[in-house]
Amino acid sequence: MTDIFDDIFSEADALSNVGTQETKNLSDLVRKLRTVDSDIDKAEQALKGLKQERQKLTTELIPGVMDEMGVDRLDVDGVTVTRKLIVSASISDEKREQAFGWLRDNGLDDIIKNDVVVSFGRGEDNAAKNAVGILREQGFDPDVKTHIHPMTLKAFVKERVEDGKPIDLDLFGAYVVNAAEIRRK
Repeated sequence: MTDIFDDIFSEADALSNVGTQETKNLSDLVRKLRTVDSDIDKAEQALKGLKQERQKLTTELIPGVMDEMGVDRLDVDGVTVTRKLIVSASISDEKREQAFGWLRDNGLDDIIKNDVVVSFGRGEDNAAKNAVGILREQGFDPDVKTHIHPMTLKAFVKERVEDGKPIDLDLFGAYVVNAAEIRRK
């Protein structure tokens, strides 16, 4: 029981040594931290708004005016404004087989890659150097993965769109945006 009272009195003694100046300094620093955190939140929100405004200017407003003017490139205020096609594509797992089927049906399956993966344990370096057929003969069960590299898919979609060739953008998880690109002279 004395241990409990010793602990209580010890903590009380420690608190009595804390001066009001240290407490005020700590309070001031805590308030300052809260102000800085609030300022950071406000700045991040402002930055987010500016990025949205920039996105609208580059993908909607400026390309729209350039369309009305019938130009793809223009020098304005010491900068060159050029229309640039922005492409993004990512085939979802649900549409993977359908997309690959479309590519194969249209003779465009050269962008599809087949990876054969097998894990080897320690000391099996020589076995790892053998071909896939040899792996199966040796009792390994390789995991075969069929895929299209993301940059290859992006380039493929961009080329089809630029050439006016048919492509189902939804099937390939693609979106295409005409954007303004501004460069200093």
